[in-house]
Amino acid sequence: MPESTRSVIVIGGGLAGLSAAVRLAEAGRVVTLIEATKAGGGRARSFHDATLDREVDNGQHLMMGCYRETLAFLRTIDSTDGVYFQKNLAVTMVKPGGKRLELQCPALPAPLHLATGLLAMRGLGLLDKAAALRAGLMLRGEVQRPDDNETCDSWLRRLGQTPTLRNAFWDPLIWGTLNDDPLVSSAAMFTAVLDRAFLTSRDASRLGVPKVPLSRLYVEQALAYLRARGCELRLGESVRALEVTGARVTGVTLKSGDTLQADVVVSSVPPQAFLDMLPGTLPNHPVYQDIARLRPSPIVNLWFSVDRAPFEDPFIGLVAGPLHWMFNRSRIEGEVGGEVMMNCTISAARACVDDPPETLQALLQSELQRYFPAAGPQGPKIKRFKVIKEKRATISHAAGTYHCRPEVTGPVRGLYMAGDWVRTGLPATIESAVQSGHDAAKAILTSERN
Repeated sequence: MPESTRSVIVIGGGLAGLSAAVRLAEAGRVVTLIEATKAGGGRARSFHDATLDREVDNGQHLMMGCYRETLAFLRTIDSTDGVYFQKNLAVTMVKPGGKRLELQCPALPAPLHLATGLLAMRGLGLLDKAAALRAGLMLRGEVQRPDDNETCDSWLRRLGQTPTLRNAFWDPLIWGTLNDDPLVSSAAMFTAVLDRAFLTSRDASRLGVPKVPLSRLYVEQALAYLRARGCELRLGESVRALEVTGARVTGVTLKSGDTLQADVVVSSVPPQAFLDMLPGTLPNHPVYQDIARLRPSPIVNLWFSVDRAPFEDPFIGLVAGPLHWMFNRSRIEGEVGGEVMMNCTISAARACVDDPPETLQALLQSELQRYFPAAGPQGPKIKRFKVIKEKRATISHAAGTYHCRPEVTGPVRGLYMAGDWVRTGLPATIESAVQSGHDAAKAILTSERN
């Protein structure tokens, strides 16, 4: 069989699976995409919610200018206009009582833009600014010798970072990018983010927010791209098991009982779902046993509407509280008039992921009162409210666990792994997911040439 006609199956229609399928289709391969849901999107999707009477994302997703693989994917499917990016990095943090800490990075080359922004940040004292300067001077050396066994907390202490600077900048960035507590999360994963975001170019550190629901941003366009290139889309079907003969994959068996043959299979489903598809004794292989050691980290998203937004920024961070980031969705999406739609995220939400909606609404109302007292004695009054929980939002990036993440290739020939949880050198983010899909496609195309 000519190499260019080899059959390829991609399992999963989230960011990793779609980016792999699109890259393979772009190279002329005809792909069969199998997705368990009829809509796709995985853990980065949108859906219509009756309570809020609008299309919402399953969680708020931030991007950065350094997301080069994600931006390349969006360019391929003609969807880059769907993301709002800052001109220069700017972050507003709000303290209990309403005091604001403003980080405004000037148009200077990296990393001078960040150093200058931190030194000029209102609300920081001289000791805090000296600590920021110290971290800036040491950063290049730190990213060149990351230690996955060191926690972010230990790393920040070693660099002499003050509690005020941590609350205003470092800790919110860790919660947002690693979805884990600085006390347990890996410093190596965090410095990987800092390297890409702050040491390459000024534009790399800009924050971006999707202006449209996620499924409109990339799922619909990616599926249309694949259809236009003759790929087979099997939506609403799921894989029960991988078919493996000897040490080579030969296809998949669907839950319907049908078997599809393939020379190449890309699995982009989450870790446990991947392990559940492995036949026979394969789960005992050391590579797959390491995957089984990965643990999930949940995210809770609170969507709500108010008569008047407590801030005009597209998004803000909340200092030293249980809620981490808050977004003005109406502002981001350009809506004028009527109720203001907002949402906020609770990262690594192990302590509250099982709480009922009424408990989480009471928490939100009390935090609105605590951070925005100018809105009145009770804070902004919540009108409509919706909780969206992702109990397995990402893997935990606990120190010492990076070695458990697999490469895109493994012990079974023809079987490739993709997903934000594989070994991309990045934490489990949108960029990691897309990079894994592109890495898997590259490995497939390279193997065909060899």
